Amino acid sequence: MRTRESRFHFSIVMGIAAVILLVAACASQTTSRTGAVHDIRVIEGPEPADLSVNIGDEVRWVNARNLPIRVDLLDIKSEHVSCGRGFFNFIGMIQDSATIKANESASLCFTKAGVLSYNIRMESALPGGKTIVSGVVRIGKMPK
Repeated sequence: MRTRESRFHFSIVMGIAAVILLVAACASQTTSRTGAVHDIRVIEGPEPADLSVNIGDEVRWVNARNLPIRVDLLDIKSEHVSCGRGFFNFIGMIQDSATIKANESASLCFTKAGVLSYNIRMESALPGGKTIVSGVVRIGKMPK
């Protein structure tokens, strides 16, 4: 038979677990709002390197290389993202980079018009061993 104190602790633990599950479920949207998906394939660099999409479209970075790559987003704001995969930590907070394994992908959907610049870091046979290539995603029509 449980004591009053152990029931109290059990209730607290279950309450915390429920809150964590609720936050994770709300933060892990995985579909685009428009249904349109645009792939940026990465082999020697991003293709296309300059992509225009509509608000709500999903942009997916696809690693077509044999080694992992890292996509670094420059000046990303969480309120500009409605869904995604690979750019979030375990509690659903957006991160400014994602490491993408060979033949895998990471994606984001955007809620506001703007320009997202990004860098792709990858292994290279060039001296120094790393290559950094830039790209741009233009979201929606820019305000005048």
